[in-house]
Amino acid sequence: MSVRRLAAPEDLATPHPLPARSPVPQRITAVAVTTDLSRTAIATAAPWFRDFAEVLVLADGAVTRLAIPDRRRVHDLLFDPDGTALTAMASRNSLYRWALDDPGERWPLGMTGSGGSLDLPLAQVAVGGRSFATANAFTQNVVVRDAQTRRVHHDIRETFKDLAYDDRVVGEGTVALNADGSRLAFCRPRRSFLKEDEGVVVQEVGSGTHTEHRTGIPWANGLAFRPDGAALAVVGARPGETVATILDLNDPADDPVDDPVDGLADEPADGGAHDPEPVVLPTDQRVDRINLRPVWCGAEPRVPIVDPHRVTVWNLASGSAILSVDVPGPRIAATLTPDGRTLVIASPDDGVHAHPLPSPSPPPTSAPRRTPLP
Repeated sequence: MSVRRLAAPEDLATPHPLPARSPVPQRITAVAVTTDLSRTAIATAAPWFRDFAEVLVLADGAVTRLAIPDRRRVHDLLFDPDGTALTAMASRNSLYRWALDDPGERWPLGMTGSGGSLDLPLAQVAVGGRSFATANAFTQNVVVRDAQTRRVHHDIRETFKDLAYDDRVVGEGTVALNADGSRLAFCRPRRSFLKEDEGVVVQEVGSGTHTEHRTGIPWANGLAFRPDGAALAVVGARPGETVATILDLNDPADDPVDDPVDGLADEPADGGAHDPEPVVLPTDQRVDRINLRPVWCGAEPRVPIVDPHRVTVWNLASGSAILSVDVPGPRIAATLTPDGRTLVIASPDDGVHAHPLPSPSPPPTSAPRRTPLP
């Protein structure tokens, strides 16, 4: 298959630029796409106001412009699985959602806990079943809402409010839902500067019971459940490196920090939990504090990462590059289709292009199991 152009650069330009100002967006801050490429959403920032933004939805050759009020920058975009709704996370802890088949319906809504920062981009949205979840690193809260009623039916701040300070559970800004929306995952920062205990929290939506998994990744900014919900792909950064790991959520050899049965920490004799050793992705620069969106393509977890002059799709299990595309500068955004088979790159200079990816490698006949350390 050949590269397909979804939009020309002039499709991204604002129709009403200020006098003596370029109509071309300063940068693309986020992009989302449906599996069949029938709809593409692009969040732009205009050159004449640093934080002036709008969202463009391209479908059937037409461009629909969705305004973002108060000059808030969009950090993350995601379509519902059927492509009928679009959710955006913006600066100042703002959530926007549009029903695209009903142009009159748009509802801006702030997450529980107001406030936020224009310069804190790690703010994500995840969709699963009839629910969507949002997370923001400024408020350290994760909220799950019903997509139809828009009501909150899971709020980690409320769920864990009775825990002692040393046992507190907060979110770092990264979130994932499984396919039916019943299982939630989010990154938990370290509880103390004296103890490196960062991890990923997995829990059933609506329940206070949770399991904490060590990842060996100090700053995780991308999560994705495998389609069957039994494994979780984690990608992030540690000093000088981009790293990734796969958690088998049903394998006791992964040694979760909290036992889901007795709720007690599982610690080895030396007094500290053993971290898995992540796979190192040889990216051009450290990926830190930016939104990443891993996608499972069959049994292969993939993620696109934007470097200064290229976009590379990585296999998170092996650490190998699947495809690398040269791009004109760092003002772009990239994403994968929900099935992980197509890379979409949005650039102010080149427009929007879809690059087909090779099929995933067949899984090994038998995978080695990790043995817990003594």
